[in-house]
Amino acid sequence: MSLLAESMAMSGAAIAGAVAVHCLYAARAERDRAESEENLRNLADSVPQVLWQGLPDGRVTFMNLRWTEVTGASVAEGLQEDGWAWKNWFHPDDRQGLLDDWDRARSTGKQFDSYRRLSHSDGIYRWVQVTARPIRDASGTIIRWYGVSTDIDTEMKAQMSVSEMNQTLEQRVEERTRALAISERRYRLIFERSHVALFEQNLDALIEALSPLHKQHGPMLASFLQQNPATLSQLLQLLRTEKVNAAAIEFLGKDRQTLLTHSRPGVVEPGPFARLLQLIAEGQEDQWEGEVSLLAGDGSVKKALCGVTLMRSPDAVHAFTHLSDITDREQTRELLLKTRDELALANRALTVGALSMSLAHDLGQPISAITIDATVARRALDKAPHDVAGASKAMDRIISSARRAAILLNRTREQADRRERSVEQVEAGDAIRASIGLLEHEIRMQDCRISLDIPDGNHFIAADRLELQQVLINLVLNAITASKGSSSDDTTIEVSLTVGDKSQMIIEVRDAGVGLPHEGQDRIFDPLYSTRRGGMGMGLSICRTIVQSFGGHLTASNNTRGGATFAFTVPRS
Repeated sequence: MSLLAESMAMSGAAIAGAVAVHCLYAARAERDRAESEENLRNLADSVPQVLWQGLPDGRVTFMNLRWTEVTGASVAEGLQEDGWAWKNWFHPDDRQGLLDDWDRARSTGKQFDSYRRLSHSDGIYRWVQVTARPIRDASGTIIRWYGVSTDIDTEMKAQMSVSEMNQTLEQRVEERTRALAISERRYRLIFERSHVALFEQNLDALIEALSPLHKQHGPMLASFLQQNPATLSQLLQLLRTEKVNAAAIEFLGKDRQTLLTHSRPGVVEPGPFARLLQLIAEGQEDQWEGEVSLLAGDGSVKKALCGVTLMRSPDAVHAFTHLSDITDREQTRELLLKTRDELALANRALTVGALSMSLAHDLGQPISAITIDATVARRALDKAPHDVAGASKAMDRIISSARRAAILLNRTREQADRRERSVEQVEAGDAIRASIGLLEHEIRMQDCRISLDIPDGNHFIAADRLELQQVLINLVLNAITASKGSSSDDTTIEVSLTVGDKSQMIIEVRDAGVGLPHEGQDRIFDPLYSTRRGGMGMGLSICRTIVQSFGGHLTASNNTRGGATFAFTVPRS
């Protein structure tokens, strides 16, 4: 074989071998590509989200099997309608919004994001986040989109719940704020237009100064302040008035700036405020009321009923104070008290005068007879010899006249005691309470306190109600006087009702005052005997007479720890 022929044969063999090798590599490449696509498909189907691929015009050309697992529809069903059927599985209210977001992303070339509700295989719509990014060629032109749909139902509902809660809270806060604004406007309107003098005062500085005093004196702080009016006055100066209404300006005759600058609106006597400061320091009770005297702008003194309500908050303590003008009422009361005393004095004078006239008329004749007979007897004894028979007859007539005078005196006393009495069935507890009620002014003015101990139920006695109250009032007034005359700080007067035996009740009036005198204690019920300067000495005598007329007995004794107790019995009905 020639060299050329041999060379051609070798070339043919090489080409054949090359062709065989090419075919072999091509088959392997096709096999590798198929395996790669299968691997990619398996990888895509193993992802827990819905993976999808879209074209630049919006059509979807690929979805993994997660689509079927989520929606229950096949991939082929999702790709129907030329790649647009997938939209039918989204909530009808969300479809247009989803398509609008998809169009906007494709027109701008920016990442596609949309939060919509997708129907699941159980027929329930759940929230998903649909996201896609564009893939571009070398020239920057978008050639396809790769996307993913992720289940965010739990997070979305939680966010919506928080959002709804925030919206509800915001709405409530807005409503509450609006209600508070209305309430504030209403309060300001009432505050300014009220006919009662009103003040708002800040107590922070006062409480700070009160704290060490309260630690030192405790429950005796009020007594300490009453005994030290200068300290009490200095403490009241620490009140800071923040608001005052027109009625207060008119009542006190001072301009607004003066009332705001001077915290105490002209307090004449600070004593009544000692109890208020005790309440403020203790922080337990929030209301106080008392009668006060205030200096007006024209120099006159105004009487006022002062009420204070404490408003406590974590930041501060404020006092809401109102003043009611009782100047005319107090002046009228003082006039009535003065008139009552004058009438009582006049009545006593008339009574004494009437009794004197009666006695002078009735006793004139027997006294004259006694005088004449005594003269006759004296003359009979002066004779010599003595006229014993005549003197004896004169002495007999003197004795007879004296007896007659005694009878007249007894009759006059009986006439003085005799009056219309209405013995009836009286509920003892009610009578006691009514008597204390009549003394309310005296009790408050003397800064005393009444403690009632009346058992539950009805306790009827046979008595004249007016006379029973007369006894109670007299004994309580005596107790008030005794309490004020004592050095003790205890001004409590105890009035108790006790069930005795089956036939009687016992009423006691106990005080912590000066007590009964050691000398003359057995005479306190005697007429015209008094241990008090200016006293007539008739009160206790009258009380004993009334109690005895009921069939009871009145006693008095000193207490072991000071003061005295008056007790009397009354028959049960």
